[in-house]
Amino acid sequence: MRTGHGLVTTGHEAAEPSGVTTTEVTRPAALDAHRWAMVSGTAGVIANVVMIVFFALAQPLGAANPRFMWLGTANDAIIVVQFAAFIPVALALLDRLPPIRTVQLATAAAVAAMGAAMMLQLLLIAGLLSFEVQVYPVTAAFAVVFGWVLSISRIGYRTGALPRRVARIGLFLGLSLPVGLFVAGVGLLIPDGVAARYIPLAIGVVVAAVGWLALPLWPLVLARFVFRKEQESVKEGLLR
Repeated sequence: MRTGHGLVTTGHEAAEPSGVTTTEVTRPAALDAHRWAMVSGTAGVIANVVMIVFFALAQPLGAANPRFMWLGTANDAIIVVQFAAFIPVALALLDRLPPIRTVQLATAAAVAAMGAAMMLQLLLIAGLLSFEVQVYPVTAAFAVVFGWVLSISRIGYRTGALPRRVARIGLFLGLSLPVGLFVAGVGLLIPDGVAARYIPLAIGVVVAAVGWLALPLWPLVLARFVFRKEQESVKEGLLR
C-alpha cells in the first residue's frame, strides 16, 4: 500500500494467488529487524570464537591456566548480548509468519528461553551460580530455542512464508541439537566400559556441538535473505 509516507503494514490480510498470506513491512521495521539480526548473529559468532580460544588457552588438555580465565567471562557476557538482540528477531518473525497458535506458542517459548539464558549467564558472571549448576538449565533454554527454529522453519517451508533456502537451513539447524542430545543420551544408557557406548556418545556430542556453534548463522541468514530482501522491496516501492 502506498501513502505519502511510504509503505504501511497491512498485517496478515493480504494474500497471494497461491493462498499464502503475506505482510508488507514498513521501512523502519525492516531496518530494525535486519540490524537486530546482524547484532545477534555477529555476537554469537564472536562468542563461539572466544569459547574456542578459552578452551584452547585457559583449559588446554583439562589443565587450568589462570591467565586466560577471563575469556570465559567474556564469552558469557557476549552471549547475553547475542540473546538480547535475538528476542526482537523472534518477535519480528512473528509478524512475517501465519498467525496460527503453533507459531505464537513457539515464539513465546523461545522469547522466554532467550530471557532465561540471559539471566543464567548474568548469574554465572556475578558468581551466584556455578558453571556445574548453570549448564543444565542453560542447555534446556538453548534446546527450546532450537525447537522454535525447527517449528517456524517447518511452518515457513510448508506455507511459503519463508524462502525455501532459509527454511531448509532452519530445519537442519533446529534438528541438530535435539538429535545430537538424543543420540548422546542413547550412548549414556549403554553400560560403562562397553565399547559400543562411545560410538553414539561421540556422534551425539559432535552433532550437538555443531548445532550449538551454528546457531548464530540463523539470525545472519534471516538478515540476509529475509529482512534485507524486505528493505530492498521497500526501497523499490518508494522509488516507484
